[in-house]
Amino acid sequence: MDVLINFFSLRPTFTLYGLKIVWFIYLTNVVVQTYVSVSGLSQLLAQRGISMEVWLPNSIPLILGLIAPLVLVRLLLEVAAIIISAHSRQNAN
Repeated sequence: MDVLINFFSLRPTFTLYGLKIVWFIYLTNVVVQTYVSVSGLSQLLAQRGISMEVWLPNSIPLILGLIAPLVLVRLLLEVAAIIISAHSRQNAN
């Protein structure tokens, strides 16, 4: 129950191992969402008679929409890992 209270009151609750788990869950989520969106898009384009080669230049916003949040989450997790490791070193002294 303390973990849940700490999580919602924005107190530190994760360890470095927990951050790794969060990263891999998020990465899996991005991969699954990308697969679902690309497979649905390819079916839609095939139904309308549009080839992927013609549509490919229009995929840049899709790619940026996938990469930008991925990079931001990774950056925030790295900052959190640095803060956690510095905090644990201070407590060890």
